[in-house]
Amino acid sequence: MSQIENGVLIIDKPKSMTSHDVVDVARKALKTRRIGHIGTLDPNATGVLVLCVNKATKLVKFFSENTKTYEAEIVIGKATDSDDLTGKILEDIDASSLKEKDVYDALMSFKGKSMQTPPKFSAIKMNGLKLYELARRDIEVNHIEPREINVYDIDGFEVLEKGSDFRFKVTLKVSKGTYIRGIARDLGKKLGLVGALGELRRTSIEKFHIQDAYTIEELKKGDVKLKEPFQFLTMQKLVVDERAKSYIENGRFLEFSLFKKKTDTIIYSSEGQVLAIYYYDEEKDVMRMSVKWC
Repeated sequence: MSQIENGVLIIDKPKSMTSHDVVDVARKALKTRRIGHIGTLDPNATGVLVLCVNKATKLVKFFSENTKTYEAEIVIGKATDSDDLTGKILEDIDASSLKEKDVYDALMSFKGKSMQTPPKFSAIKMNGLKLYELARRDIEVNHIEPREINVYDIDGFEVLEKGSDFRFKVTLKVSKGTYIRGIARDLGKKLGLVGALGELRRTSIEKFHIQDAYTIEELKKGDVKLKEPFQFLTMQKLVVDERAKSYIENGRFLEFSLFKKKTDTIIYSSEGQVLAIYYYDEEKDVMRMSVKWC
């Protein structure tokens, strides 16, 4: 199997498709079952969805901590059971008294680290079931554990509508696990009203950018080219000699003296071929193989 068959694809997910729908399209187009994705997108959201194909599925876990950037439309004055406008309207409050500066200042207060309660309609598991499964069965959840999030940057604030609804768009760069729906909901509360998410578009996951994405139509035609996945991984790199290469090919431990730090490391041969990823096994106090690529 050539390297070109083991890589990543950046897809611009269209609205109304689930992330798994896109995976199904890719499996048919690329004629392989071995496809996984990084960072689920809600059906109503669009934008960057990264697919890992064949051997690259082993790398999904190394992308899980990456930051994400979203273009969001937020509506103050509406509250729904899903915290976005696809859900059932629970409250509709007149927001015509809101001043633009007050909304902006309240929004900017979300910058940095904070605790966020995930929406009831989310994929977080509780008692073996996902929260959205409980919500669809009308099973009341008394407490959802808040989680720490980080909003790294807030930019591009633009008011779209002033009236009974106050509608604006904004660009947010956030940590893994941050729900933009949750920010919309909590912003409404901070303003003494209610809030919900309108449109949502993910424009990047760390080094994966929307300008490099293929459309779903291009994917269906198979008119796509896989990218080499290791260029997107931010981790320590190590070039080894033939002796160490033979150790790697046989799945053996490597000496600490080869590594600058005891951390995840991409191992290359002297010819530039990726051989493996090694990690520090704290329990055994050794550097051992996590992913074999050669």
